[in-house]
Amino acid sequence: MKTGTMKNIIIKSLAILAVAVFASGCIKETFPKGNTLTSEQVAASENGLAYMVNGIPAAMMTSGTAGYASQYGFHGDFGISAIHLMTESMLEDLVVLGETGYFWFGAWLQNMSQGSDYIYCAYFWDCYYAWIKLANDIIAKAGEVGENTNPEVKKALGQAYAYRAMFYLDLARLYEPKQNNVVPVSDDILGLTVPIVTEDTTEEIAKNNPRATREEMYNFIFSDLDLAAEYLDAADNAYTSPTLAAVYGLYARAYLELGAADDQVNKSAYEQAAKYARLAITTSGKTPLTKAQWHDMNTGFNSGSSNNSWIWGLTLSSENASNIITNVAHLAPEATWGYSILSFPGASKAFYEQISDDDFRKKSWLDPDYTWNPESLNYTENHGYQFCGKDDSMSGYEQYGIYTANDYFFYFAPPYTNIKFRPATGECVDYTTGNTADHLLMRVEEMYFIEMEATLYSKGLAEAQRLLNDFIQTHRYESYDCMRNTGSQEAFIKEMLFQKRVEFWGEGILIYDYKRLNQGITRGYEGTNMPGAARFNCKGRSPQWNIVITRGEFQSNTGITPALNNPDPTEKLELWSE
Repeated sequence: MKTGTMKNIIIKSLAILAVAVFASGCIKETFPKGNTLTSEQVAASENGLAYMVNGIPAAMMTSGTAGYASQYGFHGDFGISAIHLMTESMLEDLVVLGETGYFWFGAWLQNMSQGSDYIYCAYFWDCYYAWIKLANDIIAKAGEVGENTNPEVKKALGQAYAYRAMFYLDLARLYEPKQNNVVPVSDDILGLTVPIVTEDTTEEIAKNNPRATREEMYNFIFSDLDLAAEYLDAADNAYTSPTLAAVYGLYARAYLELGAADDQVNKSAYEQAAKYARLAITTSGKTPLTKAQWHDMNTGFNSGSSNNSWIWGLTLSSENASNIITNVAHLAPEATWGYSILSFPGASKAFYEQISDDDFRKKSWLDPDYTWNPESLNYTENHGYQFCGKDDSMSGYEQYGIYTANDYFFYFAPPYTNIKFRPATGECVDYTTGNTADHLLMRVEEMYFIEMEATLYSKGLAEAQRLLNDFIQTHRYESYDCMRNTGSQEAFIKEMLFQKRVEFWGEGILIYDYKRLNQGITRGYEGTNMPGAARFNCKGRSPQWNIVITRGEFQSNTGITPALNNPDPTEKLELWSE
């Protein structure tokens, strides 16, 4: 095997012409035996609406769900978890420490090909609107709800409304343009989100369906959440489907966005965000991850049933997972069959060094002092790390980074490599088991952070400081004291966001915080471990966070024109040099 070998693929999608550079095929893909069910198949099944609802999470996680793998050979096509990797790659804390050619999210990492002619912005659009269609089909099939409606129908309908609200909230936050210091946004598109498509949207309407305003979109989202809350039973609390607690969590996310709309403070929206965040905490009965759960080498960040933290997550069956088109293959370097054992996604050096040594979360990435001795296959000092895949045939040493193909090939993990995300059950050789990891959509810790931020702007700095201190001291490390460096609202936001970055690295929610709070990114600095082509800094928002609408949409929808699209941010950020 030769690492770093590349090939060029010309990508044509609908009316889109795109050029992408992908890793070559020394790793062979194996496509799933099963796949996403069509709405016609699920509607015809004997399980009816419940079966249709189950089709939504399946579509969100299936390998090749958007058809990009089969059409373009794009191995980053695995739905919502891929989208989360895309957004993480646009921030500052995720670094490719190994072969960049095997990191399939390099376009987002390097701010390349982000315009309307490329598949990279289209992926968000194509996935979310396909999933919205599944929710719309359920809502249409359920029809009117009355006093005598079967409870199971109400439950399915409530879940469909919750899914649809989540999809539109993500789209609104991704596509609503915010001003930045690099690529100005015209007044004509400020406050615009995306077109609203419902179960009642006809083909004729879809042909002239403009971008909804922020007010229209959030009213629609809240309407869906109101119905979801009405139809869902508080007693149902399984993390694998939307629950009442998850609905409250979506309310909290939405109100938090409105609290900072137009970079102005909306105190009443912040009050609602704090209220719903607390409701999500109390209704769910969930509790933050413990140190043991966080670092468990078999279930760490891959199993919602192994802890009491996850409010909402998705499961993946082996039938819907290929060997290399899954989140595990791209984000868990202990998975010996995947790309991440070659790309080694990890933490920014500056980010890592800022984390307190007292904080157990710091063990999510390999300390630079933790090194392997290749001759003995032993490490020079025991730093307390535990790895998946102990191989008895290798003299009992706990192995990290073994790739098996005919013979053993050893890839020694570089400093700052992430071990936060583990292969399912700790299985690092058999992909049919190791790939079937659950994927997080919402855990209770996020609600604590929403409550902190909302409290800052609704009740003041002192109460927000108390909440941050209570959370970190109780659940992460006792020596923490935010009072040392949070003497102003701006300083508190910086510190709170840093703790949130440590807490949620790699989970796909942080882009919304950066964008809402007008935070910048710093990748270029002395001693940086960021790949050279991605070493850019940005004061305030990155223009890349205003996702561009795919050209395929405004070619079929006259309600959106190129003039009403978000500006292309491609390569507008100047690379830092020493």
